[in-house]
Amino acid sequence: MTDEGIEVKLLSSSDISLEFLVKGVPLPILNAIRRYALAKVPSMAVDEVMVIANTSALFDEIIAHRLGLIPLYSEEAIKKYRDPETCARCSQVEGGEEGQRPPPEVCRECFVHMYLEASADRESVTVYSGDIKSEDPDVYPVYDNIPLVVLAPGQRLILEMRARLGRGLEHAKWSPATVAVVRYVADISIDEKLCTGCGECVKVCPRSVLELSGGKVRVTNLMNCIICRQCEKVCEPRALKVGYRNDEYVVYIESSGALKPFTIVREALNILIGELDNLIKQAMEWRGSSRAETGGES
Repeated sequence: MTDEGIEVKLLSSSDISLEFLVKGVPLPILNAIRRYALAKVPSMAVDEVMVIANTSALFDEIIAHRLGLIPLYSEEAIKKYRDPETCARCSQVEGGEEGQRPPPEVCRECFVHMYLEASADRESVTVYSGDIKSEDPDVYPVYDNIPLVVLAPGQRLILEMRARLGRGLEHAKWSPATVAVVRYVADISIDEKLCTGCGECVKVCPRSVLELSGGKVRVTNLMNCIICRQCEKVCEPRALKVGYRNDEYVVYIESSGALKPFTIVREALNILIGELDNLIKQAMEWRGSSRAETGGES
């Protein structure tokens, strides 16, 4: 995809990861997208836990902490539920008193109720994330094999939970991206006149970027290069030089499973564009008020 000198090329994609090459976009913009993917794109997570019964060996707080870190599928939730900022102001927005919980019909627009009940009779039982039941079929644990607690014979656990949208700025459990990286694209040059074909650079390369073919070294997988320069250090004839390109970058996003990688990038871009639009509006308002104070002079 190209537009006004900007080029984006998909390198690899899966259900939980996305890697693409970007040309013509300044590094600070890409870094902002990376940071927004980690900190500002909302996702669902358990926020409140009511412990009805817990006779296990773990304290209530430990179990609540583990529940909060379970990734919850949020692909539909980001469209259905109120954003975290609106939810935080909920009591004031709905006319309630500060510190007073809003009525249930209002909270249903922010929260999802979830339940967990497990017990052990004659044998020990491991309680997994898959044992959590949700009132909303669109919000559920992404992975059902995350262990929460082991119940010994005679022990039981009964919990009620409320999950809501949040952002990584508030707590890491609301960050839909586990990895967000922007890296340089390597620029490898080989002087064939100086290259002796010894192959030492090929041996030390940790990412199999180089290969020895016909007595000469060739670059076979440039995008895998992490610019460690080990090949350059072992090249005694100094036939190989490694640098980086000034206007090309690789962006890699890995999801916790709460959102698809494409969704994370799209939402990060939308949030960034929205904030920039708001900044432009404020600047225009400031400019208008400034001109009015000076009698129309800019």
